[in-house]
Amino acid sequence: MGDEEDRREVRKCLEAAGLRVEDIPEDSVAGSKRCDVFARDASERYLVEVKGFHDDEMIKGKLHNAEVYERDSSDTYRGNVTKEIRDAIKQLGSTALHYDDAIWLVALVARSKHDADVMSEQIMGTLYGVAAITDRGPDGVARRRHCLYFSESAFHRHPDLDGAIVLDAQGVGLYLNDYGRRVNRVRESGLARFLAQHSASYDMAELESRADCLVADFDMDRANREAVLDRLKQKYAGRNLSYMDWHRWEAIGRWP
Repeated sequence: MGDEEDRREVRKCLEAAGLRVEDIPEDSVAGSKRCDVFARDASERYLVEVKGFHDDEMIKGKLHNAEVYERDSSDTYRGNVTKEIRDAIKQLGSTALHYDDAIWLVALVARSKHDADVMSEQIMGTLYGVAAITDRGPDGVARRRHCLYFSESAFHRHPDLDGAIVLDAQGVGLYLNDYGRRVNRVRESGLARFLAQHSASYDMAELESRADCLVADFDMDRANREAVLDRLKQKYAGRNLSYMDWHRWEAIGRWP
């Protein structure tokens, strides 16, 4: 269950898209956790679980004491996103017993005050199994590309999850689960059509064309990184691609 500020922001976004939004009463699903919101429009029904991601409490404590906080983190993965999505699936599943045949969405709210862009990138990386690929052109210049579905992803792991609403410092976007069982239904939903009018609804084809992402849209074991890379090179013949395990080292401090 998301906190009230996060839920309020998600409700505002859904209402702006013309949806009628209802909070799900806490005791409506006896004996199990429920999700946060039920919404509907003229043709579709939606269940939404809200998950907010805030700065690590250790950062806040260090900054309060005018100390420096250091961390070495992945650019493309955030462990608590995986955990919260897993919890959201359980909450959506238990609530769906009482709201038959609704689309399942998780709303992921990025609340970092210290590195909002990194948090957003980690959320997206966890959803899509993103890897950082170095693409070296004929001019010898190396460019960093995001590759969707290179690694095991939350979307591939959870086909019952129809999509994710991501709210961050850049705005709001709806990201469709390309491996979801109802992806075409989501694509035709009123929510997706409204956000598409504002260039804020995405699937892997849209991200490949608009964001210049690579897409590993083939069936194979993601644990074998070299094999995935070889297959990717076959798909994008003529590109000099290599895998880089990108990490980000940060030092965050506040002095009185």
